[in-house]
Amino acid sequence: MSIVALIGDGTTTTSLAVASGWPDTEPPLVMEADPSGGSLAAWLDTPALPSLATVVTQFTRPDDAEAAAQTGRRTDVLAALEPSVHRPSAGVAFVAAPTRSIAASRAVEEAATVVFPALAATDEFTAIVDTGRHGGHLPLPPVLRHSDVIVACHRQSAASARAGAVRLERFAEQIVHWSTGGRALIPMVIGDEPFDPDEIGRFLVARSDGAPIHALHVLADDPLAAAVLAGREGVSARRLQRLPLMRSAADLARRVCDTVHEQRFGTPLAPRAHAGGVRP
Repeated sequence: MSIVALIGDGTTTTSLAVASGWPDTEPPLVMEADPSGGSLAAWLDTPALPSLATVVTQFTRPDDAEAAAQTGRRTDVLAALEPSVHRPSAGVAFVAAPTRSIAASRAVEEAATVVFPALAATDEFTAIVDTGRHGGHLPLPPVLRHSDVIVACHRQSAASARAGAVRLERFAEQIVHWSTGGRALIPMVIGDEPFDPDEIGRFLVARSDGAPIHALHVLADDPLAAAVLAGREGVSARRLQRLPLMRSAADLARRVCDTVHEQRFGTPLAPRAHAGGVRP
């Protein structure tokens, strides 16, 4: 399975938007792996359980693997994963992290040793893993080691250009840290103020120390679409797909999907039409 890890600002919203705009016929699975706690169960109005902690528990039970083998299903993590997938009536399929930070941190730590390595070893589907914010001084989130592509997310703030410049300096430092190991890294900035994205792209390249980063992608700063993804009602699926965030996220999804294919097979995908739409 291909793993796309999102890290930085606004990763939960971006994960949903990218999954909704995924260009292939087989939509990805969104997995919350934010040690500060999960939000998707509340946003998409599903029960808090099962969660990533449930996946870890099921996967470490040997009788589950034996039962999967007897029924002819793929063993180990895929057999344990399916019962924990939430499928909301409108939105993408996802695995929720526990809501509380202590439980979420423990589940993410345990998943790093058993779940994510096994997922990376399969070829069944693509997972978009939301790892949340992460300080550049901290050890890398373990899931990054198993990822084909890392999307590094940064939100601009128009309140103060000087404050924004300081945050960009930190973002550039984090990118070098996150790209350790030669993984494909796509930097993404939310919003086009106070700094022009082209200027940011040149700045990141200059500060990259030769790290293998791709061209900067710009995601629209769109509070309405972000609110809808977080559970706001009253906006139709058709209108949602026309909003700036969803259009720019569809472009990002195509870039990520092509990069995953290049990482796996060494060649880009053939041109194809984008179906769009919010998939269940």
